Amino acid sequence: MSYARQPLACPICEADRLTSMADARTAVALAAGVAVEDIDRASGYDHSRAAYDGVRSSWIDLIRQHGASEFHDVRDIERARALWLQKRPQFVEDDWLTEALAAHEEHVSSPGRPCRRSSCIVHSPAPTP
Repeated sequence: MSYARQPLACPICEADRLTSMADARTAVALAAGVAVEDIDRASGYDHSRAAYDGVRSSWIDLIRQHGASEFHDVRDIERARALWLQKRPQFVEDDWLTEALAAHEEHVSSPGRPCRRSSCIVHSPAPTP
């Protein structure tokens, strides 16, 4: 972690640092049992089906609990989905945002769970208590 945070002035050193970080991510993924074919060779990131499912469910749960702002969440969830679509298009079959917004509506429909996000695209303007 310390090595990854150190800014380097020399472009060659920076390339070496990025390569070392990709190698470290690859080693961690292999140690965690990720198949070699599911690891991105350039970055070392895990692009397995389990990683996709985890990322997708994490975004849906975040928006389920807190709503979605077009200024942050909508842009970010679409960007994350687009990255998966680029790397593993066979996994991406649905619209994460649509499912997340439906989960949010169901979540806040329970008594005692109002949406408190003033910029929520589902409840804008925010409901008054």
